[in-house]
Amino acid sequence: MSVVIVNYNGFNFLQACINSIINSKTENFEIIVVDNGSKEGDVEKFRAKYQFPNTHIIALDKNYGPAYARNIGVANSRGEYLAFLDNDTLVKDDWAIQAIKLFEKNKKIGIIQCKLLLAKDRKKIDYVGEYIGQNGFLVQPVKAGEIDEGQFDRETEILAAKSAGMFIRRTVFYKAGGFDSDYFIYVEETDLGWRTWLTGYKVVFCPWSVVYHEFGSSTIILGKVLNTYNAKFHGSKNYILTHAKNLDAQNIIRILIPHIILWEGLAIYSLFKMDLNAFLWINKGIFWNLKNIRSTLRKRVDIQSRRKISDDRLFSKIMKKRSIMYFINKAIIKHKVGNAESF
Repeated sequence: MSVVIVNYNGFNFLQACINSIINSKTENFEIIVVDNGSKEGDVEKFRAKYQFPNTHIIALDKNYGPAYARNIGVANSRGEYLAFLDNDTLVKDDWAIQAIKLFEKNKKIGIIQCKLLLAKDRKKIDYVGEYIGQNGFLVQPVKAGEIDEGQFDRETEILAAKSAGMFIRRTVFYKAGGFDSDYFIYVEETDLGWRTWLTGYKVVFCPWSVVYHEFGSSTIILGKVLNTYNAKFHGSKNYILTHAKNLDAQNIIRILIPHIILWEGLAIYSLFKMDLNAFLWINKGIFWNLKNIRSTLRKRVDIQSRRKISDDRLFSKIMKKRSIMYFINKAIIKHKVGNAESF
């Protein structure tokens, strides 16, 4: 098994994460850290502290974003199973054992989502997977901070997993095409999960594989302004790109076009609230897709040529319809805090 962790100026988090893996019941593993151009000596600190043969670091010259960095990590790994963790996570002792047991039980499972609990209060849930709404925005079945009372403790099919705590078969990673490096940040895991379904494999939530997540550390490391820019620009850009690549022709009209209109509505709302930056960043994301339409069409042809499941059948499994007010409320709240992750 190969554990891939992307790091950017987060060594204090990173070493706690690595130590939790080393001290777990996990056997026959390697840890590959991909450092995205940290400026605080993280690479040197890592090399001084971790000199084990199964623990490696790859130092990139700048911040290429998590999607590109994870691909580099996978390319330099050897395991049959790939585990992705954020650097601000800690793993439960049997985290990997439970996931691999599920993989071996069902060969059609391509990706496993771990149960993410909040590191600061391990009775509270961070994330248990995601679904897609009828307008193309993501739906999460749980609110971050909801008390874990076992209400999600069953194996469940989901659209996609979050890389803060997920597993994927190496063969499936390559069949699905890996992470799309055009996604600097946001929705890259959704895109990979969707493509995994289209190649004929399932994405499931495994409640017995538990990871503890330090919620909000990216805001501390990146700062509020950069976090907001990432949410608005990369959020709009990558949502639209994901739909343009993965939807069938019928749903391009039924879902993608209204989806773009909703993003423009959020941009106009931002302007009404005197937030010119958000207005410009969202429109920058929309126009990125127009500028890069030829590249997207090439990707779309490749993805659709490998399709094993229709949208109708897939959406019967992973679409959760919500009222328009549900999405409006989420958009307004996320607009205020600068986070597009779970629109």
